[in-house]
Amino acid sequence: CRDRRVSVSAPSNALLSRPFETTIARASLSIQEASIAVFLDLTVSSFDYLEQLSALMRDPIFYGGDGIARGRGEPVLLLPGYFAGDWAMAPMARWLRRIGYAPYLSGIDFNLGCPRERLERLKARVAGIARETGSRVAIIGHSLGGAFARSLGGEFPGVVSRVIGLGAPIRHDWDAMNRRIGSLMQSAAGLWQTLSGAPENCGTASCGCGFARTIALSALRAGAFTSIHSREDDVVDWRSCLDDGGNNYQVGGRHVGLIVNREVYRLIARILARRPHLLAITDSSAASM
Repeated sequence: CRDRRVSVSAPSNALLSRPFETTIARASLSIQEASIAVFLDLTVSSFDYLEQLSALMRDPIFYGGDGIARGRGEPVLLLPGYFAGDWAMAPMARWLRRIGYAPYLSGIDFNLGCPRERLERLKARVAGIARETGSRVAIIGHSLGGAFARSLGGEFPGVVSRVIGLGAPIRHDWDAMNRRIGSLMQSAAGLWQTLSGAPENCGTASCGCGFARTIALSALRAGAFTSIHSREDDVVDWRSCLDDGGNNYQVGGRHVGLIVNREVYRLIARILARRPHLLAITDSSAASM
């Protein structure tokens, strides 16, 4: 009887690599789809910004008309949102000056980096403005800038007259963000952490610097904080902008466009016209910051 030998050949590399290639292909497709979705979100947001800006520049309110209440030289500090800088708040600054206020910029060129360090610099900025003008400072902040503004107002109610947040999340974590845009921002934050040597959880509730605790500190006195939000916000979950202890206003439009939204400008003019009890700022009260 013949010896029958069955040879078993080893699986080819092609067969072994096929599942891996499939996994990579699926991951690449997911990344591609996510990138397209983010691109579309940003494109729509850009068009909304231009549309809002165009509508604002055609509106009498931008030029101080339409029966708008005028200021008396009160200082107003403007804080830009995440990834933005003072350049983003320039239209609002020009408008505030036009209607009788004294706008101040934050000194932030690009709002990316350790938020705790920026908050410390902003404390010094507010104290300097208070000493220079001899009066309390109103703060308007967009997005992350609004979170900074709320923290400053809560910590120094004797120096800050009022705070207005535009699309500003009350809590500071990635869950408050649109999932797709939040992933992009989280990646940018991770890149910055790698390049700068910052802790992995820098800027989140898990960071040991205490920034999240500072943001979530004592509630402002009644009526001092005003949140202006939009249910169409494509960056921040609008629910995270609601403050049970403050005043909440809803407008139309997307996140970035809030800084040039004529509905927002009308609200700001009305809110700033409700002048709180004015207190003279002394060197000691400003120095306490």
